Amino acid sequence: MGCLCSKNTRWTPGYEKPTVLAAETPFTANEVEALHELFKKLSSSIIDDGLIHKYSLYVLCMQIFDLFDVNSNGVIEFGEFVRSLGVFHPNASVADKTTCKVPLCYGFL
Repeated sequence: MGCLCSKNTRWTPGYEKPTVLAAETPFTANEVEALHELFKKLSSSIIDDGLIHKYSLYVLCMQIFDLFDVNSNGVIEFGEFVRSLGVFHPNASVADKTTCKVPLCYGFL
């Protein structure tokens, strides 16, 4: 009813248009949209309010820590640090990148 389009679009708090973010960052608008999908998953992991709370990010950080702590001794040694970061380097092989154990199975990414 009325002259305005009544499409029910749910915008999350702090939402910015992908085209605006793409203009201000190295990402394309499509990449920003993909990042928004990931953001929505992370922001709804504990409280579904469209925001990333400190605890949600803490959980993700702990999972990334575990990824880097290859020998599971509770600390990241320099060798583990360098080898773990290596998979994110532009020169890393596609095979290494696809076998990386990033915490995808936890629903965050």
